[in-house]
Amino acid sequence: MKKTRMISLFIVLGFFYPWHKVHSEMIKKGEKLRTIMEKNVNPHRNFNMYMDFTSSIHSTVEKDIFDGSPFSTESFKLDLIGKANDKISYRFVQKFNNKKNHVDKEDDLDNVEDHKMYDPIIINLAYLKYKYNDKLSFLIGKQPVSFGSMEYNSKDLHIYQYPDVYKSKENPVGINFIYTPEKNQELQFQIVNSHSRKLDEEMHPEKVNHPMGYSANWNWNLFNKIIQNKWSYSIFQESEKDQLWKLLALGSRLDLKPISIEADYILSDEDIEKNGFFTKILRSLNNNYKDFVSIKYGTYFLKFKYNFIPKWNLFAKGVYEVGRSKKDIHEIYGMVKDQLLKKAYTYYGGIEYMPCKDDLSLYFLYKKQKIDYMNFIKQENKDNHSMALGLSYRIKLF
Repeated sequence: MKKTRMISLFIVLGFFYPWHKVHSEMIKKGEKLRTIMEKNVNPHRNFNMYMDFTSSIHSTVEKDIFDGSPFSTESFKLDLIGKANDKISYRFVQKFNNKKNHVDKEDDLDNVEDHKMYDPIIINLAYLKYKYNDKLSFLIGKQPVSFGSMEYNSKDLHIYQYPDVYKSKENPVGINFIYTPEKNQELQFQIVNSHSRKLDEEMHPEKVNHPMGYSANWNWNLFNKIIQNKWSYSIFQESEKDQLWKLLALGSRLDLKPISIEADYILSDEDIEKNGFFTKILRSLNNNYKDFVSIKYGTYFLKFKYNFIPKWNLFAKGVYEVGRSKKDIHEIYGMVKDQLLKKAYTYYGGIEYMPCKDDLSLYFLYKKQKIDYMNFIKQENKDNHSMALGLSYRIKLF
């Protein structure tokens, strides 16, 4: 019996040994090839592509009318991030918009907006970053405006970001100088093209052909980022001389893990109304009114977030916004300067589960909004609430 087992063992070893030898040679060749490739590849080069996707089942009740529970895609984009070498990095974001969010020409104000901004597939970001040294770098290309406040710079779910705070529908093109004198200090000065309405030359004869925008930003923190601040002041030239859009954005965060509190104030001073809401309403009331409303918005934010157990967050947020006219409009029911046009209250609350750090988020959100407009457009008042159950995830493609 033992003799038979020994013979069987030699047969098995004799069968597998050649394959083991071949496999060992393949491993050795693979290791040599990998070593050669690692020597030839730039050690600083890095390339990553991500897919960002947010979708939800969303229900809204407005004026006692329930819109059902449609399942919709909130956002979808491809994000490419890479480094050419230790000095140059780049980012390219392709965004896919929902067609229902497009603006029809019939809904536009005298066709004054550039309709390319509402293309269902747009390049959201496309820029190069050049690191001159450890303290100074440059950002060149299509980039986000360097506004302050935590709301503009939030990495949280966009579904509970306040939508009216985003005045421009497309990111500008320009250059941003970023200076970091200390580890906890960052200064930015940005020069970009200004997205402005194409105005009627008869109403606005002093035309500016290439309006520009300028933004100064100061980001700083204290006590190992327990206190964080993002402050900025920006001026954008409109298409008419002496017509400006000025924006002050101040934001602070107190990060006392597992609790964080954020407070923001944003002042948007608009010689030519950015979203065109009141302009469209007033033109519908008086056909002789062909100008644009000048308005000033003051918006206050307060947000609370509590990481009560690992991977679970509770959040609550309140927004208060006031809009006032900046000039007299005698054609419209005697509207005068500094008259209250809009008062809005918005409340958010919900819970979020993040099983894979920042890559995947499952959430439930409740939102309550009440908007009061001035007397003669009270029909536009809103008092609604909505709920959303959804997910947001970021997948690394390669």
